[in-house]
Amino acid sequence: MHKYLNWRHIPLLMVTAVSIGPLLLLFSNALKSREEFTKNPFGFPSKLVFQNLVDAWEKGSYGQAFLNSLIVGLSCIIIICICAGLAAYALSKLQFKGSNTMMGILLFILSIPMGLFLVPLFFIWKNLNLMDSLFGIILIYSAIFLPFNIFLLRSFFVAIPNELLDSARVDGCNEMQVIYKIMMPLARPAFLTVMLLVGLWTWNEFFFANAFLQTEELKTVATRFLVFTGRFSSDWTMMSAAGVITILPITVIFLILQRRFIEGITEGSVKG
Repeated sequence: MHKYLNWRHIPLLMVTAVSIGPLLLLFSNALKSREEFTKNPFGFPSKLVFQNLVDAWEKGSYGQAFLNSLIVGLSCIIIICICAGLAAYALSKLQFKGSNTMMGILLFILSIPMGLFLVPLFFIWKNLNLMDSLFGIILIYSAIFLPFNIFLLRSFFVAIPNELLDSARVDGCNEMQVIYKIMMPLARPAFLTVMLLVGLWTWNEFFFANAFLQTEELKTVATRFLVFTGRFSSDWTMMSAAGVITILPITVIFLILQRRFIEGITEGSVKG
């Protein structure tokens, strides 16, 4: 066998094929005509039909859906970075009564399936007039994604020496100045990881978005697939084109920032 390839690489190549295969099939079917798809659903297209992407964009109203997802994602990123950052700082650097209990509560919340909150949230949001609003789904996403990101940031904050913070306090900084001038610059990779994770989660989340957003103008990108499905039939070429439109932007962003993302996850897990 080739010197750069041995038997240990075979399982990795198989996993890679299993992972990339569905993506290649998605892109392939997105660029086929309907007639060719019915004849050859698993092969490469003989002629590229880019009009499918244009038709899917228009039929799925993806312009408005992209805007809605951006509003939700950016709002959640801001809320979670601020709240998780402050909470992680308090749990890692401030010794207060009940901090261990708070950590236990957060860990318990992480172990609960999010689907269990659907019914009570539905009635609460209905009574608060938060149903069918972007503000309501932003609050839900922020609450769901907050505990994990608190743990992630806390594991990074723990590794920052307390002497740096004490020096800043001696120089006259209050706690907010310590966070802004010391903690945030040092924890920039961790915050970038949080931003990328929250962006990915909010962009791809379907379950709560489909339940709490009913108006077509408020639908997010992940829920626009339903436009291409019918009760008795589905337009698979349009669904494939819609899938490409959905995953392409977030995939490009992830590929660009993957090095920073992996660094943030690795440093947080090792230092924590």
